[in-house]
Amino acid sequence: MFLVKCNRVLQLKLSMIVTRKWNQHMIKKIIHIIIMVLIGLPSLSLAKSVSHFEGKIFKADITYSCEEGNLTCDNVSLKSRKVKDNSSIVLKGETINTNCPDVCDFRGYRFTNGKYEYSFYPSQKGDNLWDYIVTFKGDVIAQDVGVMK
Repeated sequence: MFLVKCNRVLQLKLSMIVTRKWNQHMIKKIIHIIIMVLIGLPSLSLAKSVSHFEGKIFKADITYSCEEGNLTCDNVSLKSRKVKDNSSIVLKGETINTNCPDVCDFRGYRFTNGKYEYSFYPSQKGDNLWDYIVTFKGDVIAQDVGVMK
């Protein structure tokens, strides 16, 4: 009888030790997961979105890499390709806005390359249409109308 009681006490102590180690192991895993989530949260605040312009003359991808909800952004990139000869250019740019900082009104995108400017504006020619205008020293040298997706 004494041996049975001792065996039972040993089993209980052993199960408590195993349970305690398992709990410590689970706590470490949970802490690790929480740390990983906290490290990853800042990257979620940046809204990286890509818009695709498709016109008869040009095709372009505009990548917007700023905090979600910000209308003004100077971290916009353009990858533009001429349909006819497949020539391309990659530029950094910004959003075009008016009435800032009070009530910023988004008007389009602007990308510069020396004296060349590549701009996108919502078109007056129809819904979901955009004007793509390339200027050199202020003179229009190319333009296209297309859909922005």
